[in-house]
Amino acid sequence: MTTKLQEWWTLPDFTAFRAEVKKAFKTDIPLAERSDWEDWINRDRAEIVRLTAEIANAEAQIDKIVYDLFELKPDEIALLEGAV
Repeated sequence: MTTKLQEWWTLPDFTAFRAEVKKAFKTDIPLAERSDWEDWINRDRAEIVRLTAEIANAEAQIDKIVYDLFELKPDEIALLEGAV
């Protein structure tokens, strides 16, 4: 399986997903199944985007708590975030 298929949600659209399937498996998704696949991909991609945003928000909150706990100044925070 290609890296792009392993990270299918990063592909721009269903056409790109189909192209990767063809490349990896030397066959296309059957016509009768394409609509179901496309619906599944779009639904799950939206969920991944939502969860990714939720995780980023939680990480930002945790960072703020840690910065406050250690009473870090803005220049110290910038230095720390620049190193990560």
